[in-house]
Amino acid sequence: MLNAKVFANATATVMVIFYIVCVLLSYISSDLLFNLAQSWIHTLNLEVARTTFTPNLGSMFFGLVTAVGLTWVTTYGTISSYNKWAK
Repeated sequence: MLNAKVFANATATVMVIFYIVCVLLSYISSDLLFNLAQSWIHTLNLEVARTTFTPNLGSMFFGLVTAVGLTWVTTYGTISSYNKWAK
């Protein structure tokens, strides 16, 4: 059995790191970040969605909290369901 709380904490920590790297990339090299996203979405042209908006501290914090929260809840729910069904 996996410990759902510990696993969710670990996954949320990794999400924090990914989020911080993403924010740094948006400031340092927004073109690299855009091209990376475009390479993941093969059949859609993201050029129309491209923006010159630079995120402010409030929007970055809100994004961090919601992304990490959703990651934690999703991981906890997945592991709890796995443990229940694995019995």
